[in-house]
Amino acid sequence: MPTEVNAGTGATPTVSRTVRPYPVREALEPWCAAGVSGVMRVIDAPGGAVYVVDGKIAYAECTVAAGMERLLAGSGRLPVEAWRGAVAAGRAQQRVGAELVATGLVSQAELEALSVIAVYDAAFFLFDLVASAQFEPGARHPFGPLRTVDLRQVCQEVDRRKRLLADAWPDAAIDTAAVLPRRRLSTQAVALTALQWEVVAGADRRRSPIDLARLLGRDTFTVMLEVRRMARSGLVEPGRPGGSVAAESVATVRARAAARPELVLPVPRASPERIPEPEPPRRTERRTEARAPAVLVPLPRRPAREPGAFGEPDEPDEPGYRLIPDGRPSDLILTRLIAGLEAL
Repeated sequence: MPTEVNAGTGATPTVSRTVRPYPVREALEPWCAAGVSGVMRVIDAPGGAVYVVDGKIAYAECTVAAGMERLLAGSGRLPVEAWRGAVAAGRAQQRVGAELVATGLVSQAELEALSVIAVYDAAFFLFDLVASAQFEPGARHPFGPLRTVDLRQVCQEVDRRKRLLADAWPDAAIDTAAVLPRRRLSTQAVALTALQWEVVAGADRRRSPIDLARLLGRDTFTVMLEVRRMARSGLVEPGRPGGSVAAESVATVRARAAARPELVLPVPRASPERIPEPEPPRRTERRTEARAPAVLVPLPRRPAREPGAFGEPDEPDEPGYRLIPDGRPSDLILTRLIAGLEAL
């Protein structure tokens, strides 16, 4: 592991030097497992930070992802003056969130919901990033107490978002390319959602989905996903690579990751390793198998009784049980005998 957590003595955990760049989600595991609080600062581009409180993710920020300022002030949900006033009043005491709630312009529940959105948006760009990072124990985010999320849950959401993007449009280059609305459509009428209309209205042949998200005050993942869906529907097409610093940073990181050999991490195995034994076939499955033709074993040729014994007639009353002249039983007897054997 790239870091060591020395929490057994009750002293403040310390950080060892990072030997090599490591996936951010792997670097966070020992700190979350130890239940400590602090911040993991990502040094390499695009840069960012992941705040941990008692072993859970409390907040995350990245230069290309949506932060609380964009989701509140950039979207028009909150006046810019109210945002700046809350930051100035509560930054030093780490109570920016409490100052926002005190203004009555935003509720605590809405603030916590937006913080989770910001965590997922930043984690999408940071968690699989192979970069140098350093953990600072005890550091807190200026927003103060927010809703925390388990590390495993954040990793699952990051993986789910990657699958959604790949299903919508497989080429990831569209995320950093300029959005170009098609001049001609294949249909006579088109219905756009509110977000799709904002994307088309904001596209100027230079802005990438990452740039449009910043312009619209939206989280970056939602805009990237919507642009990919619009590309699949034939509404937009990718243009030249976006010229913004954020788009170029993401494109550079992805290109570097594609050229780097995949990092294979050791997978813990149970000791001792056991190979599961194959399950025995079920009885019901055995009954459904095709049966081989039954081999009829001839019965003794001696009649079951002597003719005329005990004063009875030479032939039975029922013709179906009559013996064949050579002493063999009739087909009816054999049929019932075979049926009885199969029922055993």
